[in-house]
Amino acid sequence: MFQRRKTQYKFKTYKSDAAPFFFFIDIFPLDSDNFDSLRSSILANQIKTNPIMPLPMRVDRVFNGESSIVIRPNAPISFPINDSINAIINPIPFFQLGFEKLLFFTEMRSHEKLFLPLKQEKVNQWWKATRFLYGNLNQIEEDFSAFLRAYLYTMIKANVNDEDIIGAAIEYCEIVNKICKEKMMRNSILVETNQNQEKVKLYREKTAKYRTKLKTVKKIEYHPELIDIEVYDLSENGFLNRGDFKEFIAENFDNIVIKYIPLLLYDDLQECMLQNLNLLETNEIEVLNPSILLEKNVIIFKKPEEIHNEELNKYSWLNDLNEVDIKSIFDSITETLTHFSKKNQIDSL
Repeated sequence: MFQRRKTQYKFKTYKSDAAPFFFFIDIFPLDSDNFDSLRSSILANQIKTNPIMPLPMRVDRVFNGESSIVIRPNAPISFPINDSINAIINPIPFFQLGFEKLLFFTEMRSHEKLFLPLKQEKVNQWWKATRFLYGNLNQIEEDFSAFLRAYLYTMIKANVNDEDIIGAAIEYCEIVNKICKEKMMRNSILVETNQNQEKVKLYREKTAKYRTKLKTVKKIEYHPELIDIEVYDLSENGFLNRGDFKEFIAENFDNIVIKYIPLLLYDDLQECMLQNLNLLETNEIEVLNPSILLEKNVIIFKKPEEIHNEELNKYSWLNDLNEVDIKSIFDSITETLTHFSKKNQIDSL
């Protein structure tokens, strides 16, 4: 008997998954031709030169209107470019570009996978559920801070000092690749829950046996581990920018402990960096100019004498993201699709 295929109205997610994600700075423009549909290519073209990439791409949570955890570096991120200036990453413009990339990708993936558009109601639901959550991920916070500092040290330094930008891009990708590789090779990460610390494995190894052509072949498989993360909901009191932030919230706020897979963060990022290094070898694609981030105020410059704790605190990642304009991003998606629809109608006449 013929059975009607069940319609899927949302992405499959798991309540036990904390869904943490953050952003890294890519060096190549998004390839708008690398999409199945013209509709997605049009959307991709709008964010082509935006180098801030979500990792992992949690489009499932955004589309479903379910919470996710924004990983937050544990201190302002700055680096001396030369004797006269220091570069600082400005969190709000950084997040603005990052969330733009995430929402555009959500629209593209939801239409391709579910044949459904992204709804503003669900975006608002996701944003409300997400922006006040803090996940205690100390080692991952430190690693993402190192990834961002590496960009300042290589790409921004080369841009300001008129040095070889390709060489800087290679160095940047190699630094990030090395951090990811060493983390996975050590197969260890420090977990802190309820003020107790414990080292756990990122993955477990298992020897599997396969039968091929009358032979038994052994192969080592790597299975990612689900790791505990304590999550705090700070919606009532907001983020408090203070030196003892972690200690303070641990003593004064309730938390829940759920799971995530840290291996995915390092594995996905390493794969991206290795792909970038291959592209840099062939020199077929032009590297994005870091000036884009300077023009967008994502990276700003300060004189060394202007750098002190009070000044740096202005660039803390511990805030409620109230200044991030999610609505303007959604409106931009709508405007792009409206223009695309009208053009198609005109072309069909």
